[in-house]
Amino acid sequence: MQMVKHMNKSKAALVATRAGLWAAPAALALTLAALPAFAEQENAGEIVVTATRAATPVSELTRSVTVVDEETVEREAKINRNLGDILSNTTPGFATSSEALSNFGQTLRGRDFLTLIDGVPQSTPLRGASRDLNTIDPDAIERIEIVRGGTAAYGFGATGGLVNIITKRPEDGALKAKSEVGIRFSTDHPSDSMQYQTTHSLSGREGEIDFLAAGTFVSRNSIFDGDGDRIPPDSLGVQGGFADTDEWNFLGKLDFEPDANQRFELSANYFEFLQDTEYTFGLGNPAAGIKTPAVKGSPNVEEPGTENLMINGEYTHSAVLGSELAAQVYYGDITSRFGKFPGFAQTEVQSEKWGGRLTMQTPFEVAGTDMKLLWGADYLRDETVQAGIDGPTIVPVMEQNAIAGFAELEIPVGEWGLVRGGVRYEDITVDIDSVTNRPGRFVQGGEISLQEALFNLNGVVYLSERSELYGGFSQGFSVADLGRVIRDSTTINNASEVASEAQLVDNYELGLRTANDWADGSVAVFFSESEKGTTYSTTNLNLVKAPEEIWGIEAALNVTPAPRWKLGGTATWMDGHVDLDSNGSYEEDLDNTRIPPLKLTAYVDYEVTEWWNARLQALHSGHREPFTTGAYRGDSDVYTLVDLYSSFDVGPGRLELGVDNLFNEDYFPVVNAAFNVAYAYNKGPGRMASLTYSIEW
Repeated sequence: MQMVKHMNKSKAALVATRAGLWAAPAALALTLAALPAFAEQENAGEIVVTATRAATPVSELTRSVTVVDEETVEREAKINRNLGDILSNTTPGFATSSEALSNFGQTLRGRDFLTLIDGVPQSTPLRGASRDLNTIDPDAIERIEIVRGGTAAYGFGATGGLVNIITKRPEDGALKAKSEVGIRFSTDHPSDSMQYQTTHSLSGREGEIDFLAAGTFVSRNSIFDGDGDRIPPDSLGVQGGFADTDEWNFLGKLDFEPDANQRFELSANYFEFLQDTEYTFGLGNPAAGIKTPAVKGSPNVEEPGTENLMINGEYTHSAVLGSELAAQVYYGDITSRFGKFPGFAQTEVQSEKWGGRLTMQTPFEVAGTDMKLLWGADYLRDETVQAGIDGPTIVPVMEQNAIAGFAELEIPVGEWGLVRGGVRYEDITVDIDSVTNRPGRFVQGGEISLQEALFNLNGVVYLSERSELYGGFSQGFSVADLGRVIRDSTTINNASEVASEAQLVDNYELGLRTANDWADGSVAVFFSESEKGTTYSTTNLNLVKAPEEIWGIEAALNVTPAPRWKLGGTATWMDGHVDLDSNGSYEEDLDNTRIPPLKLTAYVDYEVTEWWNARLQALHSGHREPFTTGAYRGDSDVYTLVDLYSSFDVGPGRLELGVDNLFNEDYFPVVNAAFNVAYAYNKGPGRMASLTYSIEW
């Protein structure tokens, strides 16, 4: 009866909910429009976003985009260095952090996102390792641009959105150096939890050449929860954790500008993260509320962790046959090594990538109207395998060759708006080796070939000098986790049979944003649907492909009510269901690893004096109890995390204090609660304090 009630509860309610969502921007328009007119954007230094392939002022964006600037990244890293936490605290639409090395279960608008560093892919869609957000240290980051909602701008996997991490650039002027040292510790167990961090950078310019060299080292000990109990080093089973780890990051850049029109840039980033621990996880009891204990012992054959080498070359020319040209070639080599799960081989996902991009922006005039054509091509070769370290390799070597061409036309509509529409055509071939998979089934190697045309049509309407209404339609495409499908299948005979697993996602959104001298705000509603959505069954966590829909609303507001004061926050609510019999007669909720509970963030920032700044911020995660028979059936309970940050000018440098989980909240992160299994029923970290001192010289 409960199932029948759930299935029938609501076609009308769902329709009403979605209708209400699409009406939300209009309802809030009067409120946001009441903000005073903002100053000329040129004078205000309007932010320019590059995640759309061409540098675009925020006021001309036809998509929902969040920019986390350098100041914010540096401040948040003093509280918690995990990029998953930084994005959760700052970006609407982003799910709450997993509090682990893995970002499994941390979605963007309920779907997987594509992560790039300077345009170089970090995601491993052929065999998902979920380490995307932890392949670079925050101290190497200048800003992060997040396109919320599926996009084909960079293609090859951005069904839920795009996270483009921009690394730091050489500073203008003479030789500059910066050094920083810091410690971080649990207030319950300072000695056992002590972490050490140091970063040093050097940059400068000599004639047409500028350069940057920067390095970071972090050493971490154990991590404790709000009860004061040691959290297992792998808090999500064997997905990877931060406890008992050493981390190195080295960034180097060399830029050459022969004239005002041209720029060459060569950069390299190396990141290594290794876990050497004397602890592993025991077995908890979620039904009895008993969390997973950390117990002595280390079954690992090799140290778990991540190694990432990225080499990137870029060339730009502002005047090539009347167009702006941007060309890029890159190489990436990522290894993500998991801990050993009892009874299984220890494995690592190895992904080696070569690729290139060509982007042209051509202005032209038609009937007195100035238009722009953005066009170009992409190439990606990705060789991925999940190799066995102390046992057989049960995921085959997969070699993907993908090429895409795209064109997008921008048409101004008088003085009151503009429209962008385009198409991207992807041609993807994946050669898959033969393998004997986990159930012992021999799967003959083969080749799959996929071709897909992706469309987008978006626009922006300038309601006034201070506000814009934007929205439209876009598509995203992904080959899905082919390696996992083959690894677990009991029915596939030939690897070519997995071609049907590819996923096309249709995305719709409508939003409103406004900005002025003392406030800025935005609100957006979104809806996405796909015929090949991904959930997991209770049988060996096998993939389930079925139609699904996701819808939600996001909002953000920042206000400067008085000199020295800033306050604001974000709100995210979404929901979604999966059609398990593919005909609409039996639907279940998407679980909490896909759809997070209500998420609210808030902050108050006060400049006490010219040399002292203080900030209090909070994240609230609500309750969600999905109806699902899938693998991740756990409910999420309400929790609120409060952080404190303060900075002081001391001597020749700056002293910064950060307190993560100020009130020592005792909670289960959403993903751990959703897993609801004996080996991953872990609480989140308790109160952690940090002190950092930096000096420029």
